[in-house]
Amino acid sequence: MRLLPSMRILPMRLLFASALLIPLVLAGCGGSGNRVELSAEAQGRQTASGGIYKIGTPYQIEGQWYYPRENPTYDNIGTASWYGTKFNGKRTANGEIFDMRLLTAAHPTLPMPIMARVTNLENNRSVIVRINDRGPFAKDREIDLSRRAAEVLGFENKGTTQVRVQYLRRAPLYDARGRLVRGTGAETFITEKPTTPRNARRIGAAPIPSVEVATLNAPNTKPTLPTLYTIQVGAFGQRGNAENVRSALRANFPNRVVEIEQAGDFYRVKTGGGNIREDAQAIKEQMIAAGYPNAIVIDNMLQPDKGVSR
Repeated sequence: MRLLPSMRILPMRLLFASALLIPLVLAGCGGSGNRVELSAEAQGRQTASGGIYKIGTPYQIEGQWYYPRENPTYDNIGTASWYGTKFNGKRTANGEIFDMRLLTAAHPTLPMPIMARVTNLENNRSVIVRINDRGPFAKDREIDLSRRAAEVLGFENKGTTQVRVQYLRRAPLYDARGRLVRGTGAETFITEKPTTPRNARRIGAAPIPSVEVATLNAPNTKPTLPTLYTIQVGAFGQRGNAENVRSALRANFPNRVVEIEQAGDFYRVKTGGGNIREDAQAIKEQMIAAGYPNAIVIDNMLQPDKGVSR
């Protein structure tokens, strides 16, 4: 039987109409019950320039102590807020430039910079952000997101929301010109003496997007070796070798106290390891990465290890 022209055209029209409807149907599936996720890594080097890897040591804000640490298994639920215009263009806690249009965040204790997944528990949207700043410091809030991240998660107008924060991995570093810093993927974080972060942010009780700036000065104290953990960089049979290592460490890590301790026939080069085991381990790995493979952690409450490097 010969088909009429109208009968041949009808299926094609239906196919064309169906093709137009498919994107609309798929878009309709992207409701609050489905995950929408963007990543700061897709923004590449725009997210960072001139920063450093950093953990930091315990610090105090308005009577509350915070204990930064490397914690790859971090997975926590809490309140998220966001910050924007007042800090746009300013340096973050690890030396990068804050841009509220990028997917970044501030956290009180996680190392910097790292990539973390933040999920809005109210709509199941998630975003992968670059944590490169300290904060927030109010009412036990979990994380402070950039304005762009708050937009993606859908709570910019609301001001706060309940989120889940998951540590993913360390983030790459870029120099001031936006070039990848070679070898940073295996580098360890830098720990410092206790200090109060500059431009610490205090957030009011009302769940509003705006934030209040409070500049707190860090205490001007001379760094000393911590009491709980010490890092033995190496032990040498000749004092001259120990002094050479101490000089090299002081040149490469000017903010770190380095001492030589004589123990019998050996001269041990030591530096502070902090008061948290994870921090001490991170410093040890930093020494190994710097070319001292025999670095060890000494627990000053226990019998010191016997490490020797000739």
